[in-house]
Amino acid sequence: MSNIWLHRISHHAEVSYPLLKYNQLTIGFRDFSKIDFVDTVLAKGWSVIDNACDVHWQVRPRVRHSLWRFIHEMKTGDLIVVPGWGNFSVYRIIGERAQAIAEAEITGLIDGNGKALSIGNDGLLYKQGEPESIDLGFFWRVEEVKSGISRDKYADSALTARMKIRTTNAWIGDLRASVDNALQAFESNKPLNLHTQITEQAIPTVLSILQSTLNPDKLERLIKWYFHRVGATDVYIPSKNANDKEGDADVVATFEPIKTIIYVQAKLHQGETSSWASEQVTAYRDSRDTTTDEYSKQCWVISTADSYSVKSIAYSKENDVRLLNGKQFAEMILEAGLDGLDQALNK
Repeated sequence: MSNIWLHRISHHAEVSYPLLKYNQLTIGFRDFSKIDFVDTVLAKGWSVIDNACDVHWQVRPRVRHSLWRFIHEMKTGDLIVVPGWGNFSVYRIIGERAQAIAEAEITGLIDGNGKALSIGNDGLLYKQGEPESIDLGFFWRVEEVKSGISRDKYADSALTARMKIRTTNAWIGDLRASVDNALQAFESNKPLNLHTQITEQAIPTVLSILQSTLNPDKLERLIKWYFHRVGATDVYIPSKNANDKEGDADVVATFEPIKTIIYVQAKLHQGETSSWASEQVTAYRDSRDTTTDEYSKQCWVISTADSYSVKSIAYSKENDVRLLNGKQFAEMILEAGLDGLDQALNK
């Protein structure tokens, strides 16, 4: 399984961020940036970095661990989380190994301040004025997975806290679920806010209670309560014994300001709901439809089941019936709020 890393762009950010657009993830240590340095580290290990520190700096700073992780521990296929200002991006390593910056294939690069850059034998240089080297020594070739992900909307508390660490890079494989959830939420445009997290965790519990506690009559009363909560001007449960009744609707809700009537078939099911419910509610609607009626008439089926049959889905699509399963109905109840729920069910 691939690893996940955090890699901070803080050194020469005005150049490092534009380089990401060229699929180059960079780190400093230009003093060590020789084309054979990476291969030597991979072949001989940690001592190569220590010796380079001794030769160039006469000291072995802790930051050398970041270079070791960058060259030796990061691998092809690993995911890299790159924090930004109020956001973060995720990249995947596609290069075979880290490379010295002199090996980068870049032309026409402009930094964040509009200055032209070039790759020379000694590394990355500014073109204008006196030649000026830039302290970026190594890079990985990467591809973008997702960029510009809002921290506030999509990073959970664990990932947010880890993005505040001060080291250049770090292994964050223990936060794989956090990164995966952030990517999925960003892709589907569903922010991981408190409301969303509470609702998603509560839905299975609410559904389980509905399935185990309700009977058919209470389910109808619950649906009636729901429509009152969301602003229906009139809601009633039709008589089960009407002589002129065609089809069946368990609840009828009218929204007078928008001239809309919703006919509902309620099913206290588990597993799968058949097409019978959709056929019954459409027959009920059609028996009450007139060409002069100014109201829009909708058909819903609300079931506590997990799903609907293939035939039901096909029929409902053809006949404009909205199908709501147990999870969706549980979410609707949570969104409506629970005030007055017991009184409505126990009338």
